[in-house]
Amino acid sequence: MGKDEIGLLRAYAKLKTGLKVWSHHPSSGLPRGSTGAAPRQQAGECVLAIGRTEQTLMAFLFSVSVPAAWLYPFGTKEGDQECVQRTVDFNSPLFKPEIGFPFGNSLQDALYFTDNGQIIFPPTDNYVPSNPNPPPQGFSGQEGLPMVAAFWDDADFSRGVGTTWYQEYSTLSSIRDPLVHDVEAKIKKYLKIPYVAKWTLKVTWEKAPAYPSQRNDTQTSTYQAVLTTDGNRSFTLLLYQDGGMRWDYTKLAADNVLIGFSSGNGCAQNNELTQKPAAVKYRPDQHSSAGTDVRGLWIYRLDSRSRVNYRLQCLAWLDAEPSPAAWNARLPPCPCSWPQAELDPRFRHSAGPADASMRMLRTASPSPAGAGVRCLYRDGSLLEGWQERAWSLPIHPATDGELEAFDWCCQRIGKPLFCARFAEKRPRVGCEGYVPPTPAGAFGDPHITTMDGLTYTFNGLGDFALLLARDAQTSFVLHGRTARTGMAQATNFVAFAAQYISTTTTTVEWTLGSQGDIQVLLNHETVQFSYSQDMGAQVYYSPGVLLVNASSVMAVFDGAIAISISAASRILSVVCSLPDQYRNSTKGLLGVWDHDPADDFQMPNGTSIPVNSSEEEIYSYGLTWAVGGHSLFTQPLDLPAMNFTPIFLSRLRQEDESQYQLAASQCCGSKACIYDSLSTGDMALGLATQSFTADFQQKKTVLNAFPPVITGDPSLTAFRTERVRRQYRAVGLGAHFVPHLSPELNISESGTLTWEPHGTAPLTINLEAVGSNNLSALLQLHFTLCSCSRIQECDYSNTVTVGGSSLQLAACRCEGSYSGPFCQDPLDPCAQGCFPGVHCDSLAGCGPCPSGLTGDGQHCSGDKGLPWPLGHPWDPPRVLLPVPCCIASADIDECAQGAACPGNTTCTNTVGSYACSCPAGEQGEGPGCGSACESRSCPTGYCSNGGHCRLHPITCTPSCTCPPAFTDQRCLVAGGDFRPLPSAGLPRRSVGLRVRMLRNATAEEVNGTVSAILGSLEVKAFQCNSNITQMTDGYGYTFAVVSEFAYDSRGTVIQFLNEELPGAITSAFNRHWGQREAGTHLLFQCLHRDNITDLVKLTVAELRHYFPCNLYGYKGYQLHYVGTAGFVCISPCKKGYCQHGGQCQHLPEGPTCSCLPFSVFSPAGARCEQLAISFTAFLSILLVILALLCLSLALVCLASHLCRQQRRQHQGARDTFWMPQPFSCEYIPATPPHTSSASPQSSLTSDHLPHSSSDNGRRARRSHPLSLRGKTLGTAAPAYLSLSPDEDPETPHQASEPAPPAALACH
Repeated sequence: MGKDEIGLLRAYAKLKTGLKVWSHHPSSGLPRGSTGAAPRQQAGECVLAIGRTEQTLMAFLFSVSVPAAWLYPFGTKEGDQECVQRTVDFNSPLFKPEIGFPFGNSLQDALYFTDNGQIIFPPTDNYVPSNPNPPPQGFSGQEGLPMVAAFWDDADFSRGVGTTWYQEYSTLSSIRDPLVHDVEAKIKKYLKIPYVAKWTLKVTWEKAPAYPSQRNDTQTSTYQAVLTTDGNRSFTLLLYQDGGMRWDYTKLAADNVLIGFSSGNGCAQNNELTQKPAAVKYRPDQHSSAGTDVRGLWIYRLDSRSRVNYRLQCLAWLDAEPSPAAWNARLPPCPCSWPQAELDPRFRHSAGPADASMRMLRTASPSPAGAGVRCLYRDGSLLEGWQERAWSLPIHPATDGELEAFDWCCQRIGKPLFCARFAEKRPRVGCEGYVPPTPAGAFGDPHITTMDGLTYTFNGLGDFALLLARDAQTSFVLHGRTARTGMAQATNFVAFAAQYISTTTTTVEWTLGSQGDIQVLLNHETVQFSYSQDMGAQVYYSPGVLLVNASSVMAVFDGAIAISISAASRILSVVCSLPDQYRNSTKGLLGVWDHDPADDFQMPNGTSIPVNSSEEEIYSYGLTWAVGGHSLFTQPLDLPAMNFTPIFLSRLRQEDESQYQLAASQCCGSKACIYDSLSTGDMALGLATQSFTADFQQKKTVLNAFPPVITGDPSLTAFRTERVRRQYRAVGLGAHFVPHLSPELNISESGTLTWEPHGTAPLTINLEAVGSNNLSALLQLHFTLCSCSRIQECDYSNTVTVGGSSLQLAACRCEGSYSGPFCQDPLDPCAQGCFPGVHCDSLAGCGPCPSGLTGDGQHCSGDKGLPWPLGHPWDPPRVLLPVPCCIASADIDECAQGAACPGNTTCTNTVGSYACSCPAGEQGEGPGCGSACESRSCPTGYCSNGGHCRLHPITCTPSCTCPPAFTDQRCLVAGGDFRPLPSAGLPRRSVGLRVRMLRNATAEEVNGTVSAILGSLEVKAFQCNSNITQMTDGYGYTFAVVSEFAYDSRGTVIQFLNEELPGAITSAFNRHWGQREAGTHLLFQCLHRDNITDLVKLTVAELRHYFPCNLYGYKGYQLHYVGTAGFVCISPCKKGYCQHGGQCQHLPEGPTCSCLPFSVFSPAGARCEQLAISFTAFLSILLVILALLCLSLALVCLASHLCRQQRRQHQGARDTFWMPQPFSCEYIPATPPHTSSASPQSSLTSDHLPHSSSDNGRRARRSHPLSLRGKTLGTAAPAYLSLSPDEDPETPHQASEPAPPAALACH
């Protein structure tokens, strides 16, 4: 401790001693124990309050013993951004932490700070007021604007002194800034809360001057606020620079500085210094909070309840997820329809949404990168699909991480931006490029269908290679084992084995059990299936393969190759499907997969036999694929196949034709069914084979049936009631759209969509198209509606989802002085607040400053006008001592010194400043006061309906400033929104209070106390108290009071009075519990919620009757209740009053429509609702129709004329040809194919005329060309040739060798 400090301590000790002596001196004229002031001051001397000196010395002693907290480094070198405007008030830009900011019991979206030491959380981006005047009573918790007050008082940066700095720290990832580390450490140290920050904001007010500031002002304050949150909890650290809080509070017009916070929903805290004298509360750097060991640091927790922050969970998930390019290779698209999906073995069922119309599929196995695909179907149609990186095991019922992330980002938050970011990490999948699997199989007494669809029967006995496939990275082998079918000379499959080789080798065996069941081995070990709740089946998963035991036992290798084995009639059947990567790379009994069945009978040596080979040749081909000693089966064959020859279908037919015909009739011609029934003697087995064959073919048909494809943009955007029309197309056989009809949205069968929004109710519509195969396709439509007052205010990049539907509301960027969710609220002069004690008019704004102060009513300065010297009557008693070196200050008259007021304005001196004003009746927009228009004035009645007229200062042209309801320049045409005024009979909101005082009191005292408390509520709606009645009980002096509050049209007031009033009253009373209210001497007990009774409370529906929209006498306005805006009168012109493009104007008699013709139509009617074809268009259409009729008639006449001319020419040719001429003819019969061409010619006699054969009654009719001297003349009358009984016209050789025609030789 230095000499100066020791000297101050000694002076303090002497001062205390002097005070004690003075307090006992009998001639002092003061009461005993008082430290009062000297009765009179000497000239030229200043006075100093000993009480204040004592506080200063005590503060010094405290500062010596307790260290000061350091501000965090700030400024450009620390990466901070500077924010300053040289105006009396300014705000920072909006900060929007992605995870939100928990405050009270709400999650706030945005915040900003002001020059006046506030950090404010606005309800919308369009409402950013800055009130420089803190409430004298402090925070109540029910403020309209949630805020943190770091040092809330009227600051003034307009004179070039001071600035503000800020910096955001987003720490969602593991990277931590040293500042964030220190913030976390302080919270853990002082609040005992382990904490890891996810978002932090540092704001620094450097050398902030008090209002009104002066150039080179040195009495400034420097302090910081740090806001931090982990998404669930939030804190603020308030730091004050040691020795840097230097405002001269003795010169402030009001010393109501406020430190603390209010969430606006019941959570608030006022700093303990708030109720201290000005000398204390304006020096927070010299004091410490409870629980800290440093001065100038306060830490508050701002959230009031635990919550699940889905934004945080979504963002943390997004931050941890890699780019899809790292894992989504080789992922398939979704099947285009649910029937396809059910039959595609690459996908499996998964427990989906609770909606019964929704079904979900997932890929059966993960890709090599461990990823998969999820597909969602509604009523059989693909709705959407997306890729998923974390394919989860179907046998574990644990939470589905992929679905959880989708729920967080796309369902819970309600902000489409988060869902769009989710889609970046999980790309959407449709069915574009989907190729259904190509199944191949073997069933019955083995009937095999190759990959290319060739069907044949092979009854080999032993182990055979059904399929061998290979690509650059993998290989696949499928073996089948057959045994004799009972005692028949036929075989069937009894076991299969598949081996898949990639990075590992996986072998699966299926064996027919003794009970007709299927035994499964995986890598030669028995498989123990477990029930999967997700799939609803018995499953087993091992890396690389998924086994599903349902109606069949299926193995899916790497999500690509699927082998399904089923058992029936003690016979195993197999269905196999491969991915496209194996095309042109297969061989075996299932053929060469190249879409060409001609080479499917390829043998291991590469040679092939024709597809129409005999049964014996096919059997020999099949034997070439015998496995021999390289079988995949764990158990070897029981008996080797020795000299086994199956019986063939041709031999079975030869042995018993009648039995063959009987089997054929029962099998409907199916050769596989006929063979199985004849070879085994079991017709049931044959019919089972037939059923399997039909089912196999039916599944192939379903797999290759596709729904229509819908083309068109699924996103639609509309402004207010704008009509939007969009044309969609459906591509597919017989495709058409399913019509939809509703008041807002219509869809025609041809795909024309019309959307005309009438409100903001949730809207979800899917466009559906149906093909001739009854398969349908869906297109999810996304609607974005802007309800802003003006179209240029729409921000379509910032939207919110309405009720989880497909409708999104665009945000509004208000222009001019409008605010509110839809920019519907005009400038409110009272939004910025007024100086304490100054009344605010909703039109004129703040009234004049209190007596003795100067300013605009919002900012006031000068002597506080208090009768007590140097402070307030509640300051501690003090002793005034002479200080000889102090000089009294005098006001400077700036007007006398030639202060520059522009133009013809008048300079008026004020205390500490000066003001410039215009002469009465003149206004100016620039420098001066209407100097160019001195001899002119606005025309009488130029502005109607309360509009204010003013002259342009240069051109002198009149213009009107109209009330918000009017949209034209003369205030004649209404149409704008406005707030309705309440009718005279509006009831007041009334509550009954039971207030208990600590002593007896009069009704006037109770009224004053209760009125003071209720008047301090944040929403200024209190009117008066009535029916104050004293009730004597055992708890003291109880008074029943009826308190009345006034409703108005604002939604915040209605919400407050109907929902929040009892809680606000309770908080207000309990905040002042045990304290004396200003102007009274009453102390009251704590007020409980059950001491408040609702007497009169009107619902929104009831209030509607008291807010008529009859302002200015304009009819037709409609009353709407819009969120926080409250009751608003909206013109029907803004709600689509005029139809068919009519232009709407709101005149005194109501909305009127000007109908405008469009296309060929002329709208008519009061609302242009009637459509008629215009007369000009009608004449044009009529002329076109007549022209078409004339053209058609001309074409008919021309065609008729040409036909008659052609007929006459043809008739003339016939007459010339058949003209009688002398000539003779002889008949030359046709030469049968088996006779010699040298046969003698016969003359035309009756023997060669047509005759019939009695043996078979068959005839042949032939046309013979006429020959004139060896030249063909034409076709003569037909000659009828009788066929011999042994000639069969249906025999192949006769059909291929037609008889030459007979001829007539004419001479």
